[in-house]
Amino acid sequence: MSFLSPSTAPALRLRRFLATGAAALVLLLAALAVSPALHHWLHNDTVDDDDDGCAVVLFANGVSLALDQVAITPPAAVWQRAALPAAIEIFLVPARYLRQPERGPPVS
Repeated sequence: MSFLSPSTAPALRLRRFLATGAAALVLLLAALAVSPALHHWLHNDTVDDDDDGCAVVLFANGVSLALDQVAITPPAAVWQRAALPAAIEIFLVPARYLRQPERGPPVS
């Protein structure tokens, strides 16, 4: 018995397919980054150019995007204290029990 409704089953299959494809792409890029022979076979070239900007080189070296840092300033906070009402009377709370316990905690 399936707990999925018929409308969520295709979405789940699509998500699994995309996750499998992404994992396969990472494994393929890792294999191509480790093996220079496979990398040259992929490009079909004989020139030894390490700075070609392909996905294999970017994956092997790590990608660092040249983006400028954006500093977002928060709006100025205005702190206001609410006026606390002054207590006119002090109310004492009676004890939760009328008698003291007869015994203390057990000795360990």
